[in-house]
Amino acid sequence: MQKPRAQVTTVMFNSEKPEELVRFWSSILEVSAHPHTAETEHIWLMPQEPNGFKLGFQRVAKKLNTNAEVHLDIAVHDLDEIEKQVLELGGKVIQRTKLDNGFEWRVLHDPQDNPFCIYQHFTD
Repeated sequence: MQKPRAQVTTVMFNSEKPEELVRFWSSILEVSAHPHTAETEHIWLMPQEPNGFKLGFQRVAKKLNTNAEVHLDIAVHDLDEIEKQVLELGGKVIQRTKLDNGFEWRVLHDPQDNPFCIYQHFTD
């Protein structure tokens, strides 16, 4: 099999307080972070799959922009359970949408107002 010409390896968040986002996302995604200190410039969350991409959190003095042009879509087993966890961890619910065919998703923000969506994808 031929190697792909390009591959997503990391989705990077700029943050003035990356530890806050690491706590939030490592809990939501149930993954661990590489060891880090308060001076670490980049903090990485481990991929969920051996060849999967990782989330990175880059320490910056000030975020460039509060308007996100990219967001994450996350498949979950239980929308209500994850929404509750997001709220407990300091996130926000922005919008709940359910189509006539039953497909449902939620637009949420993490504690630093980075948008993401959750949708029910997995079945037991």
